[in-house]
Formats: sequence, C-alpha cells, structure tokens
Amino acid sequence: MDYISVEHQKALAQRYRLACIVVTAFMVSVLVYLLVARIVTPENPVPGSETWAQPIYSGIIVLGLLVVVCRRLLLSQMVMRPAASRGGVIAVLANLFTMTIVVAVAAELAALVGLVFYFLTGDYQYSWRLGVVSLFLLAYSFPRRGEWERAVVASTKAQA
Repeated sequence: MDYISVEHQKALAQRYRLACIVVTAFMVSVLVYLLVARIVTPENPVPGSETWAQPIYSGIIVLGLLVVVCRRLLLSQMVMRPAASRGGVIAVLANLFTMTIVVAVAAELAALVGLVFYFLTGDYQYSWRLGVVSLFLLAYSFPRRGEWERAVVASTKAQA
C-alpha cells in the first residue's frame, strides 16, 4: 500500500464520490427509459423499420467496443503520465473524472437509441436489449477506487 497524503485523499474522495453519483444517475435514467418503454405504447410504427435491426445492433456492438477501448486507453500510463507531469494529482483526478463521464455518456447513448427505435418501430426488443447493454457498459465504466488510488500514487511519484 502506497502513501497518499491527506490533501490528495480529500481531493480523491470528493472527485470519486461525484463520479459515482453521476454514473449511478445514468444507471437510474436507463432504468427509467426501460420503464417508460414498458408503460408507453407507440401509436404507428414507421413503415420499413423491420430492416433496421441489423445496423442498429451492429452499431451498438461497435459502441460497446469503443467504450471498452476508450476506457482502457484513457486509463493507460500513456495518458496519465503527461497529465501527472503537467498538473499533478488534480489534473489526474480531472482526467479520471472526465473519462468516467465520457464513457458513461456513450453507454447511456445505447439505451437512448433503444428507446427511440422502440418508439419508431413499436418493437420492445430494441428498448430492453439496448437498455441491458447500456447497463452492462455503465457497470463496466463505474469508477473503481483502487484504479483511482493507483493513478494518484503514480502521479505523486511522477512529480517527485
């Protein structure tokens, strides 16, 4: 276990708590989308919408892969080391927070696309499938305190 100063612990705790609240809010909004789709029935589906399934599901697979790659890339030492040398711990925490928000927004997009295409087609499969994919991506992007602590320790070592 590496030492993290009290000042850095407070900054870490504050940013981490805010990131957790934001990602949890995104998860709740996905559940609300699923509930809305379950309660509200669309009136008239768009003609020819049966052919949309393959491009939509393929696009969501690509989006999911982009979320995984983006998270891995943004947490890499290649990105964290320059942030640590420029602005120290505060810059690293800002980078981690921004990464969390960007990945959560991309994951939220999957659920929103599912809700929109449910209303366009009348097929509930879009809403629940893309909602579940969104929840999995949000769970994957949920900030892990250990990763954040390792990044803070690495940034303090880079500054020293």
